[in-house]
Amino acid sequence: MANAAVPASGAIGMCFTGNFALTMMLEPSMLAPVLSQPSLPLNDPAGIEIAPEQVKAVRERLEREDLTVLAYRFEGDKFCMAQRFAAYREALGDRFIGRVLPDSAANRDVPPFFRHFVTTPHSVVTVHLIDEAGQPTIAARDEITAFFRQRLSTASG
Repeated sequence: MANAAVPASGAIGMCFTGNFALTMMLEPSMLAPVLSQPSLPLNDPAGIEIAPEQVKAVRERLEREDLTVLAYRFEGDKFCMAQRFAAYREALGDRFIGRVLPDSAANRDVPPFFRHFVTTPHSVVTVHLIDEAGQPTIAARDEITAFFRQRLSTASG
C-alpha cells in the first residue's frame, strides 16, 4: 500500500490521455488506475504508449501491492482496438481487467464532431454513455466509481 504520509489517488485516463493513469502507477500514491478507450499510439493498434522499463516497473508494483488496472473500450472502436487490450493483457497479466462493451450499448445521439470524426462508439463514460439504469455504460461508470471508493478508502484506513 501507499506510504501513509502520501495521499492515495486514482485517475481515469480517456482517449489520448488513456494511458496516463497507467504511467501514473510509477507514483506511489496512485492506487486506482482506469484506462478508458486508451487511443495512443494512433498508428499502432497494439501499442501501449509506455516504455518497456516503465511497464515492467508498473507490473512489479501491481504484483507486489496486489493492485489492478481497469480498462474499458467499445468492441468496434477504431481508435482503441482489441489488439491494444491484448497488448495490455500481455504486459500486465491478470492485473489488467479489460472490459469490452458491445457497440449496441453506445449512445448514438452525439455531437457533430463525433458524428463526423469519431464514427464508431468510443467514449465509454462520456459522449457515448447512456444515462439510464441498466445500461452497460452506466454499469461501467458505477464499476469505476466503486473501484475508486474501494481502493482509496482502503488506503486511508
